[in-house]
Amino acid sequence: MTVYHIPTVYLILGILYLILPLTVWALLLNQPSRTLTFWCSGGLLFGVALALVGLRSHLPAWVSYTVANGLMWSAALMQALALRRALDQDLAMKRAVVLIMLCVLGFEFFRVFLQDAVLRFSWSTLIFTGLFSYISYLSWRIAAVHQLKSGKWLSVVYAITAIIMLARTTIVLSGFTEPDVVASGVDSVLTVFTGLLISILGNFAFVGMFLERSTQGRMKAIAERARQEESARLGDQIAQLERQRTLGTMSASFAHELSQPLTAILMDAQAIRISVASGESNSKEVLESIEEIENSTQRTVKLVERIRNFIRPAQTDYEVVDFKTLLEDVAQLLAYEIRKQKIKFEFDLDAVPCWVHGDRVQLSQIVLNVYRNAMQAMEPNASKKIFVSLEHSDERVVLRVRDTGPGVSAEMKQVVGEPFMTSKEEGLGVGLSISKTIAEMHSGSLAISNAVDGGAIVELNLPVVQL
Repeated sequence: MTVYHIPTVYLILGILYLILPLTVWALLLNQPSRTLTFWCSGGLLFGVALALVGLRSHLPAWVSYTVANGLMWSAALMQALALRRALDQDLAMKRAVVLIMLCVLGFEFFRVFLQDAVLRFSWSTLIFTGLFSYISYLSWRIAAVHQLKSGKWLSVVYAITAIIMLARTTIVLSGFTEPDVVASGVDSVLTVFTGLLISILGNFAFVGMFLERSTQGRMKAIAERARQEESARLGDQIAQLERQRTLGTMSASFAHELSQPLTAILMDAQAIRISVASGESNSKEVLESIEEIENSTQRTVKLVERIRNFIRPAQTDYEVVDFKTLLEDVAQLLAYEIRKQKIKFEFDLDAVPCWVHGDRVQLSQIVLNVYRNAMQAMEPNASKKIFVSLEHSDERVVLRVRDTGPGVSAEMKQVVGEPFMTSKEEGLGVGLSISKTIAEMHSGSLAISNAVDGGAIVELNLPVVQL
């Protein structure tokens, strides 16, 4: 069994912490705010601190212990202040500075004056427990006040981290393990796991929460104006905000999809380090590991780029689009939800290419809305299947998506597809309306009805392009 060098893992984890806040900043570059600034700055501080911990054997004790812990506490507190900002609460900066100073002084008292490693370690982990618990509480408050699913995910991630930190404190106080985060052992690996948890899931839960929160108010305001003013300009804004809201609710899925290649990069890099350090490196194995790192990086970049294409506003850009490839790309965005809900997709696509003329992002939005509506319509414990067919004649391309849910209810039949009409508690009733508008802008049509064999069926009809 491979034994990982804990300090090196902390160093790599620190680099990961530096990358992810920058990624979050890049994703939300067009939506600057103090909340985003505080959160991402806190993440960067955490990354620097973890790198100092990883370099502990090469640095003075006051740097790798006192400075590193002070930076990590400051980082967690900055992220808590970001959430207070999202709740429109006072930032209480002076109290925050005093609190960090007291934490550092207490740490130095146990480290220098008492020279008690157990009390020093326990003091540090209890502070982390308190800070992570506070972040979890604030996240839950945001989720409750603003009805944000991503806020609950963020709360759960930090609650789990706080529980693990408290458990490790208890183990150290009981004398069952060493009071040092870089010591080898199961509990150290568990601490590293919590670091991965809050770096990946935590950051992308925040992205989802930020997107939902920042677009919610604007979207409702624009939607209210759209009741009285039907215009292409407002319709484009609502469509773009609806994409952001949809991706915000899917942030936990993206975090899970990203965690796989990022964790693979971490493990491959660690394997290379161990191989080189042992002096028994095999050039072929090292090259294979580097190739795996390249592949994982490309997977990460592609997913981030897909997310950015949906988030950022863009001018309508009509081009020739391969509709079959587009269906596959959208399915990749939903891959985690499809696996989690145990949904089976059955595709029946024409063997010949299906080309249409239109805006790729807008057409992808139609397909994403149709897929997600079908997934949400099916009963939790029922057999879940979604049938997707694509065919074309000389003039039209027709996409049909059928689910195995209960179908469209009698009361919704008359109003389905109209703006602000929905049967979902958390919906705004604009997704299908936007999709119909986009289809009409592309000289097509979108219709929903009940299938003969049960369930609902959505039909998208678009003009074909002959190449």
